[in-house]
Amino acid sequence: MDENKDFNSSSDSKDKFRNFMKTPRGKAVLFFGIYLIFFIGLAIFSRVVGTGNSISPQLNITPYSYSLNQISNHNYHYRYQYQIDDSTIAFEGDRVGNKSLFSDGIISYYQKDDLFMRNQDGLWVKCDNPYIFPSLLDDSIVNTLISSATYVSKTELASGEEEVNFEISTTTLVKILDGIVIDLDDPVNTIQLKKNSDGEVVEIHYDLTSYAIYHGRCSSQFQLILSYSKFGEISKIQDPA
Repeated sequence: MDENKDFNSSSDSKDKFRNFMKTPRGKAVLFFGIYLIFFIGLAIFSRVVGTGNSISPQLNITPYSYSLNQISNHNYHYRYQYQIDDSTIAFEGDRVGNKSLFSDGIISYYQKDDLFMRNQDGLWVKCDNPYIFPSLLDDSIVNTLISSATYVSKTELASGEEEVNFEISTTTLVKILDGIVIDLDDPVNTIQLKKNSDGEVVEIHYDLTSYAIYHGRCSSQFQLILSYSKFGEISKIQDPA
């Protein structure tokens, strides 16, 4: 008897539920229920995708790419050109491993790790590092700067080369290059990477006017262009006699 009563009660509840769902109010409840379930599922999906590449590795691909492998091999001919206000300073030479032999057009220099020497009347004498902001010449620093910079654009050239443009604040540069935490409201600096048709970087163009002004190295303009060529073609660098 009790079993029949429970069965009849259950049947009445189902009938009442079906009748309720046919009403405007019931349809509204059903609609919002489905709507809620959809967004909960979407949120779970987004969270899973955001935690890694398990669903689609392409979701984390940046709009640009570049390779510093040839530069990192440390065998190349180079030209470093500084534009400081109205003055131009250029160094040109060869690098093999930890050694470089270069000139500013007047004075010849030799470098081995942190040791710098200049040719003075036929004699090699120890001297200070002639480069301005030498950390900018370190290829490992380039990766750090790019990862902290803001991607702006890229341009494909008719030659098959490509230019990729970034912006970076002086606050960020001071933190990376000088190890100092500051907060400046300053104009942005720019970095441009020029790649050959193989994707290798062959030129780095810095416009760091704001950063240089902060350091008192210029009053209106500071640009540095690093150009690389003859990758892997330099045989060796002779130590100075």
